[in-house]
Amino acid sequence: MNWHSLENKRILGIVPIEEDGSAHFSVPADTFVFFQLLDENGMMIQSMRSGTVLQSGERTGCVGCHENRLSSPPPIGTETPLALMRPPSRLDGWHGPPRPFGFTAEVQPVLDRHCVECHDYGKEAGRKLNLAGDRTLCFNTAYQELWRKGYVRCVGGGPAPVQQAYSWGSHASPLIQVLRNPKFPGHETVKLSDEELDRIITWIDLNAVYYAYYACAYPDSLTGRSPLDGAQLGRLSQLTGLDIGRARNHGDNPGPQVSFDRPPLSPCLMRFTDKNDPAYKEALAIIEAGKAMLAKRPRADMPGFVPCEKDLSREQKYAARRQAELRSRKAIHDGAKVYD
Repeated sequence: MNWHSLENKRILGIVPIEEDGSAHFSVPADTFVFFQLLDENGMMIQSMRSGTVLQSGERTGCVGCHENRLSSPPPIGTETPLALMRPPSRLDGWHGPPRPFGFTAEVQPVLDRHCVECHDYGKEAGRKLNLAGDRTLCFNTAYQELWRKGYVRCVGGGPAPVQQAYSWGSHASPLIQVLRNPKFPGHETVKLSDEELDRIITWIDLNAVYYAYYACAYPDSLTGRSPLDGAQLGRLSQLTGLDIGRARNHGDNPGPQVSFDRPPLSPCLMRFTDKNDPAYKEALAIIEAGKAMLAKRPRADMPGFVPCEKDLSREQKYAARRQAELRSRKAIHDGAKVYD
């Protein structure tokens, strides 16, 4: 569902750290949460790459990710940590309430406002870095370009060794270095608001995710995201001479090959010099059929998305199981009994 990783994210909020390094805050129960340390600019210094879960009413403290969980933290003197001298901080979301984080909803609008005028199909800057929001076979053009050309530096689902502070995320990403440099050649007039810059920084620090949902609308396609079936992809490959839709390592990703938003601009069609060529017309028709299918059945990076039947059934099963669990917990709290 993302370039190198399989998890989605929700930002629960940001809490302060006291002068002595302590923090004290509440998190939702039964929720897999992870923590990031941010600098004064809201940029990640270090991040958990796993997470933790608390039960309702549970309190816990942190002694370090690689410390013995059964030991107590070393004494820090006779003074109580500053954060424990006040009530716990409340999580208040991020530019609105907590919600599944998706690239097309949270980041692409910023690129559309400030970047696509130059970084688009058919533009000189677009040949170096295309930031258009056109949907491709799995992601969209901007997302695929930023990842494959190294403008974001994230760890994805690995590697296993500990990653040192500042070694990945927004501090290490060339895209942020450009956006934060007011004198970067050719970009002197690009002025992002604090919120717009924060959206891009935060996206990278979340491991540069794309889809907000695991569920998909096209379960029979290789990625679960493409409106073109195997026969259509095979025929498109024959017509263009490109291996379109083949599963490949990200390292040799050739970049966006189709645009479902603007089919005539699809890069795979650029090999045709004669627009009256029957092969060109057939290839274009296949991509336009994909566009029509997305309008009929939006995928998970589009408004109106509805999970496929298999995913919908799974979601309904989870919701029913969750309700049964809450009923059991309420019975325990009330001293009552319930039966399956």
